[in-house]
Amino acid sequence: MPVFHYRASDPAGSIIQGTLEAREERQVVLHLQQGGLIPLRISTEEAQSGGWQWRWPRGRRRRVPLSQVVHFTQELGALLKAGLPLERSLQALLEVTSGSAFKSILNQVLRDLQAGKSLSEALSRHKAFSPLYISLVQAGETGGFLEVSLTRLGEYLKTVSEFRSYLATALIYPMILATVGSMSLILMLIYVVPRFEAFFKEMGQSLYWSTSLLLGVSNAFRAYWWVGVLLAALGVMISIRVLRTPAGRMAVDRSKMRAPLFGDLTKRISAAFFAKTLGTLLNNGVPLVAALKVVTTAVPNRYMAKALEGVQSEVEKGQPLSALLKKVGMLPELFLQMVAIGEETGHLGEMLLAAADSLEGDARAAVQRLLALLEPFLILAMSLVVAFVIVSLLMPILNLYEIQF
Repeated sequence: MPVFHYRASDPAGSIIQGTLEAREERQVVLHLQQGGLIPLRISTEEAQSGGWQWRWPRGRRRRVPLSQVVHFTQELGALLKAGLPLERSLQALLEVTSGSAFKSILNQVLRDLQAGKSLSEALSRHKAFSPLYISLVQAGETGGFLEVSLTRLGEYLKTVSEFRSYLATALIYPMILATVGSMSLILMLIYVVPRFEAFFKEMGQSLYWSTSLLLGVSNAFRAYWWVGVLLAALGVMISIRVLRTPAGRMAVDRSKMRAPLFGDLTKRISAAFFAKTLGTLLNNGVPLVAALKVVTTAVPNRYMAKALEGVQSEVEKGQPLSALLKKVGMLPELFLQMVAIGEETGHLGEMLLAAADSLEGDARAAVQRLLALLEPFLILAMSLVVAFVIVSLLMPILNLYEIQF
């Protein structure tokens, strides 16, 4: 279903911008008019980013941060638990929401509720809320425990957000280390090595192979640095373009699963997201088949998500989930055993959440082990490069004064 970006005006004259999923533009117009808005401009996402044109992202296409969704979910669950009506709760949250993009979304959700739509239906019109989010809200509305469902959903989103932040933060120090080392090497090639080159020419003696190599690299870098910049920019543009295609993202995710050292970590992280999402859905009353339709969207690795899509149809035929997951061949053995135990005992949801906690702990430990290996490796590599540069520059000078090692 295409995504339409619209710009509309309310009766007070305020401009409202947002996105809406619909089959055709006429449905967007009707939806805006039902909410008391006057459509000003409506365009599809494809029309704004077509072909190979390079466009800077526009302000109205800003994505809503996950942290805002987490805070909204937790606060809405708390207000409903305190006995406040849904519309009044949304109005209260609307008053304290700071982000303009998310505030626009809440305005639309509130108008949809006032027009007679359910909360899950109102939220489903916005990309800020995932299919998992919508399914849990819908299950809470159907079962009459919306506040409980929102509270569990807020806890789930907070845990996922913290885990993703941990993985991203763990890579900051190695990236800084590699960047500083690379910049130091570039500065030496640009400013330090050329000064020694003039001195070596005055000496008039033959140079060691390492010194000649270093001088050649320095001259090539200073003469053709623009070629490297162009190649790097071209590589970045091609990578971005490839990652925007489904086939490109699938190929990258497949390589992550098969990469040495990182492949096992990728499997554990994907399995942890799968287990936590499916367990949360099952504990909130969503049937297994319906939950499996949603759970693949929460798996960060698209290659594994594609492999898990066939599980749903087989579960509908009565096949046990643990046996089907084993056939996928990408999930840790301990996780499969815990799923089998959960099916046997009738506590699949609780067992999945326990498996998710175990996998998350294993993933954190694996990240720490990789960092423990990566940081000394980077330091050693930079030390060897710097030592090569220093020795290559000093050996001709020492040879000039006939210093023996």
